Amino acid sequence: MMKEDFIATTDRLPLASEDLYAIDQLAQKTGQPAEKVKRIYAVVLARLRSGARIQNFLTLLTSKKVRDILRETGKPRA
Repeated sequence: MMKEDFIATTDRLPLASEDLYAIDQLAQKTGQPAEKVKRIYAVVLARLRSGARIQNFLTLLTSKKVRDILRETGKPRA
């Protein structure tokens, strides 16, 4: 995915108040900038929404995946 596609994805995705709260909490808990967390969150959420039949737990699932991504990108490479 090119950077332009990534930015376009985050600009067009409407985020609910629970998503914004989850982004804020993830940023605080991981020590990452909120804007970075928001960009990753929006991409993950868009991917999950596209295949979800039931959307009740998307905030929870998205938060977990974003936390895993941030944790993985923070590890030093061997």
